[in-house]
Amino acid sequence: MKKSFVFSVLLVVFVGFSFSTCGSKEKTKSDACEITSFKVSGEEWLANGTISKIYPKGTNVTSLTPTIVHTGVKVEPASGAPQDFTNSVTYTVTAESGKTKSYTVTVTVAKD
Repeated sequence: MKKSFVFSVLLVVFVGFSFSTCGSKEKTKSDACEITSFKVSGEEWLANGTISKIYPKGTNVTSLTPTIVHTGVKVEPASGAPQDFTNSVTYTVTAESGKTKSYTVTVTVAKD
């Protein structure tokens, strides 16, 4: 009887230990931090890794609202936030791991 009791206790300890370690491995955090789409008014601005747009003379670029799709956990400035593109704007995507990647967005208004 004593042997079966010891066996039972060991079995319970072993099974308990097995369940406590199941799933305890930390998930590797992703380094993904790419902008995959950058659109304003439904028009894609991203091409070959560059985000830029040329507008005709007289276009007001002081309050354009981009929609940004990215692979990170956040992008700053945020997608959907109006921006003044009179000068270049830098967008930074942050990955789950904390890695960042910055993109400079340039808008040119034609002079003629």
